[in-house]
Amino acid sequence: MNYIVLDLEWNQSPTGRVIKNKYGALPFEIIEIGAVKMDEDCKIISSFSRVIKPAVYLKLHKAVARLLPINMRDLLKGRGFIEVITDFLKWCGDDVIFCTWGEADLLQIQRNMRFHGMDIPFPFPFLYIDLQKIFSACHPCGKKNPSLSNAVDMLGLPKGSSFHRAINDAHYTALVAQHLDRERFKTDFSVDTFRIPEKESQEIRIVTRDTETYITRGYKRRETAASAYALREGKCFLCGCTLKRRVRWFCDNGKNYNAAFTCLKHGYIAGKIRVRKTDKALYYAIRIMELTDKEGVDEIREKMVKEKERTKMKPEGKTDEVFRL
Repeated sequence: MNYIVLDLEWNQSPTGRVIKNKYGALPFEIIEIGAVKMDEDCKIISSFSRVIKPAVYLKLHKAVARLLPINMRDLLKGRGFIEVITDFLKWCGDDVIFCTWGEADLLQIQRNMRFHGMDIPFPFPFLYIDLQKIFSACHPCGKKNPSLSNAVDMLGLPKGSSFHRAINDAHYTALVAQHLDRERFKTDFSVDTFRIPEKESQEIRIVTRDTETYITRGYKRRETAASAYALREGKCFLCGCTLKRRVRWFCDNGKNYNAAFTCLKHGYIAGKIRVRKTDKALYYAIRIMELTDKEGVDEIREKMVKEKERTKMKPEGKTDEVFRL
């Protein structure tokens, strides 16, 4: 088994108009792919780097042009997406686990594959390692999603290459991985949600040492997804004991739902539910139950109080959805 540390750079419409075809929309077109292959001991054994010739957005968005040390002349010398991604998947091999910094890259690579009419070869559910999340757990720095450059600085790693080139960022990410708790690589998987469950029997539940992630199937209405019966389960994800509610579920600023509980065996547990929308206009919910401490519960309670105060100031008849367990 090998680890594939992946990084992508992509462009977007310079005019703001997203191009669509019979397969779907392409808000971001991949223009560069970089990856590093590591063995089970996190030793770097190979690398992959390709520039991809644009086929959809033939001018760089001004924000992309400012960020990336690459121009359109360089990109036009590249190979087409299908050829590059085919070579990349062949280079990866079969027995691999993908590692990324954040959750965006695997979503975009699948979205680009679909746009080009390619079959998605990844398993379902598609599990991967989010090194940004693991870094945050191993090296708390006050930032929930620290940048790769911040992580490199915190670890005191040498910076010999510029950031925002795919192969350079993949290499830096691999170096950061070498300084993390590798036991977490065996248990702390993230779930890619480009494809979501189609029915109840496919709904996803992933339990790690301190977190449970539950992903529902898709629904036509946001409210239905947010109040799905499975989300209202009041059991500890580690031992199955009934939880005592400390802070009831409440809607935070019309976006996320939060709650807090206590397990007699495992202490305080924080709950969060996020509702997202797929490219096919289906709504699904992600519930995360996570071990926390008293300070974490107090923060949730304080957030609820502020939300109540905010709701009181709304015009009559306009309130956010709240459901109870």
